[in-house]
Amino acid sequence: MNLEHLKAIMWLRWRMSRNQWRRAGKFNAAITTAFVVLMFVASVLLFFATLIGGSTVLLMNEITPDVLMLMWDGIIVVFLAVWTIGLITELQKSELLSLERLLHLPLSLSGTFFLNYASSLLSLPIVVFLPGMLGLAIACVIANGVSMLTIFPLLASFILFVTALTYQFRGWLAMLMENKRRRKSIIVGLTVVFVLMMQTPQLLNFAFMGNKDRSDSREAKEYQEGVEALTRQLQAGEITVEENTQQMKALEELREQRRTEAKGQRYQTVVDYVLLGNKVVPLGWFPYGVRAAAMGNAVPGLLASAAMFGVGGLSLRHSYAATLRFYTGTGSAPKRKAAKTIAITRPAANSLEQRFPFLSEHTTAVALASFRSLLRAPESKMALMVPVILVFVFGGMMILGPGHSLRREDIGVVPPFLGIGIIGVILFGLAQLMFNVFGSDRGAFRAYVLLPVSRRDVLLGKNLAVAPIAGCICVVLTVVLQVVMGMRVTHLLATFVQFVPSYLMFCLIGNVSSIVAPLAVASGSLKPAHPKISTMLYQMFFFMFTPIVVLPAVVTLGIETALAHMTRVSWLPIYLVCSLMEAGVVVWMYGKLLKLQGDWLQKRESRILEILAEVPE
Repeated sequence: MNLEHLKAIMWLRWRMSRNQWRRAGKFNAAITTAFVVLMFVASVLLFFATLIGGSTVLLMNEITPDVLMLMWDGIIVVFLAVWTIGLITELQKSELLSLERLLHLPLSLSGTFFLNYASSLLSLPIVVFLPGMLGLAIACVIANGVSMLTIFPLLASFILFVTALTYQFRGWLAMLMENKRRRKSIIVGLTVVFVLMMQTPQLLNFAFMGNKDRSDSREAKEYQEGVEALTRQLQAGEITVEENTQQMKALEELREQRRTEAKGQRYQTVVDYVLLGNKVVPLGWFPYGVRAAAMGNAVPGLLASAAMFGVGGLSLRHSYAATLRFYTGTGSAPKRKAAKTIAITRPAANSLEQRFPFLSEHTTAVALASFRSLLRAPESKMALMVPVILVFVFGGMMILGPGHSLRREDIGVVPPFLGIGIIGVILFGLAQLMFNVFGSDRGAFRAYVLLPVSRRDVLLGKNLAVAPIAGCICVVLTVVLQVVMGMRVTHLLATFVQFVPSYLMFCLIGNVSSIVAPLAVASGSLKPAHPKISTMLYQMFFFMFTPIVVLPAVVTLGIETALAHMTRVSWLPIYLVCSLMEAGVVVWMYGKLLKLQGDWLQKRESRILEILAEVPE
């Protein structure tokens, strides 16, 4: 393997990319080519912009080592976010020049491995960010002197560290994703983790701003009390107007001094936490080394560079060993064990053969089959994770932000309303799944058409399939709400009871939407395969009725709150009693309406099958 091989591989990669763009159409090829050219031009401009601009700013202003560390932390966070997006995008499409294709060339396995790794460096984050980071590193050396020369091995080791670990991670995922179903599940899991990671800074910001707001409130209260005290003294004649003016001026100066001190304390707190994170997390060793170099100590930077070079080298070595084992077949076959005499036992019953009380055999079979499908289909997993993400994000904002003030005695009724909100958010997140219950079945809906059973049992089984998952999410999140904020036992029990009528009413609306406006969902995603404007409008119309399912809970809790406010009697469990009565009425109404919806489904099932069967399995 030599430089000519590397140049040939790079040319081949570029040629294959151009051919792929041309097959997508002339317009798409022109847009993509223009984007690539602009990307390289932007990288060159970014290098000179960071070099000149960074040198000017760093020389004209006295930048502390802590500010330099925070600046590089911000750059690394943005780089890693873009890098992660690119990684998830690459996992969803086939690689143009995979390692398996390179093995057909007259190259050694080690040379092929190196070429594949080198070609993977030609990515959008590297091309755009690396020149800018290099220009800023040179600017730091110009502004701070030779003590900052350690920034170059830090930058090189950081790039090797990130790319080597990513390459090893991609290789491991490539072996796992040979199974198509597992591939889709991995992509779904990575997407969910990425979304949660992107929301974490927002939650931390809410927590920080919440503490700031509480500090500002205390400061404003103390200032107001001081002003009122001076006003009373002036009115009582204890002080003169001149003394009042002087004391007011002193009070203002004290207020500004406290604000400045509080701002400095908050800044120092952020710096301390970031510094601790940089010491502990390997991805923060680069900014930590820059801070130490700015303080005149090059040892931490050199140690961090050596550690990242070592980890990157070990990662590449491990990747090469795994590649060698995979393609040569050494070490992949498990050792054969001696055959053991196994006693003949009665096979365990299939989970789909279980029976549940109060349910018919057909309803149980449909419910268990649909439940198994939900747990296996990647698109269903994504739909089931939506309410968890929504509650995690908005609940975290509420608890970390104004949630501290919601625990006071005078507004103890707020947590039950938040419990109703949890139910609403869970059902809102399940709308895409519940308002198109047959969408993921596609051609398999034919099995329901051929079943000699009541269509009421089919709808009931479909509704019950999601109930355990939605119920578990509701219970867990409500318990978390109880631990964090606290509410009366009757309110906690009423919240659990309210999930039943709310879910059943939501199922009734979803059944109507699934019968009137079915949408075939493409395999592996929640995107409609052949959407029509009329169908989408129908589903949007039914979606508008979603708030109705939690309206009775809000009304009953509002009645209890109003009566407690008027009569000063707050121990009456009106909310719990009304919730139990509502649950009984809704269960009875659900049974009656489900029979009518089953008859309606039987009349529409042929048309539904035509729509769903358009998408191949």
